[in-house]
Amino acid sequence: MRKKLLMSAFFLVITIAMAAAATMAWFTDNGTAEDAQFTAGTVSIEAGRKVICDGTDNNGEYAVRREVLPFRVVEAKQGYAGINNDLPVKETRSNEEAVLTLGTEQDESNFYSLGFGGEMILEFDAALFDPEIVIVVEDTWGGNYPDETAEVSVSMDGQTWIVIGEANNENLDKNQTLSQFKFSEIDVDINYIKYIKIKDTTDVKPFRDRNYSSSDNSVDGFDLNTVKLTGYIADEDNWNPGDTNYTRYTVKNTGTKAINLRAKLTGGWYEYKKDKYGGKWEPVDLPADNVVISPVSDGWEEHDGYFYYKPDIPGTYTEPDEKERTVELRVSVHLIGEQTDDRYQGKRYILKAEFEAVQASNNAAKDVWNVSIYD
Repeated sequence: MRKKLLMSAFFLVITIAMAAAATMAWFTDNGTAEDAQFTAGTVSIEAGRKVICDGTDNNGEYAVRREVLPFRVVEAKQGYAGINNDLPVKETRSNEEAVLTLGTEQDESNFYSLGFGGEMILEFDAALFDPEIVIVVEDTWGGNYPDETAEVSVSMDGQTWIVIGEANNENLDKNQTLSQFKFSEIDVDINYIKYIKIKDTTDVKPFRDRNYSSSDNSVDGFDLNTVKLTGYIADEDNWNPGDTNYTRYTVKNTGTKAINLRAKLTGGWYEYKKDKYGGKWEPVDLPADNVVISPVSDGWEEHDGYFYYKPDIPGTYTEPDEKERTVELRVSVHLIGEQTDDRYQGKRYILKAEFEAVQASNNAAKDVWNVSIYD
């Protein structure tokens, strides 16, 4: 299913604050935007930034509805097993990579036991916008088993978490139990999901009440099989040599003073490397000069590796309208065909953006940045 999806642009909030110093100091601020990613063969988007491909309008882009599994274990903190919480979890139930695939047989290698109080953070390869449903899959073989529960949280950046509910082992489907969290029924303010955290909350008391043996280390809390997430991902299957794509950044001045703004965009090539947690994208030694980044928004000029926004951006003191204090940097990202050979196949280009602001008055930009474009 494809639909036109209007994705919210990433807002980098620039707030000008007083710089405390004994000598004369200019008001400055800076911020770093999350990475924009371009994959040879796939164009993906992250962190709320909108990638606009040739052939679409400026209001959105085509997206495809997908159900995806996590591609990497960011962190695994396994608790203990046993009714006294003093036994190690079985080795066969301690493989973190097991959660990256869906196993449907009765096999202890198909899941990862969190252990009592344990937790795991999972990362998805691409941000899923307009999330519809999270399904947490747990292994419980047969009914009449004490409750095993886990708190489920979602995040855009892996730092700030929003709890969406508690998974359990009640809804048995053959060998697995399914806990569904529908965002249409949850009051959650989140633009997209990139990370999910599962934290065991199982109460050990019911196991003691049923006289489980103190040496039984199969009593180990929530047994996580995998997590399935349904949402929308930008669907551009081929970023090929010669293609030009676009990404945009929206910057808002929330300070009282007018500012001048500049941006530094740098990028490099990455390759996917498997590890015991599933794998991750790591830098690869490939020339990055086959990618040309150019500003296409009005008001921006390039000087000495920076993009400068020429007009002053007013502050709240003189401009109450937020729209008048907001500017957009839209850049083209062009892959030079003649310089891109087979070494780049399957690699990912990651574009990093850092913004800096300085007060617009008293020629501060010339003093701080050593430029004369604002004269």
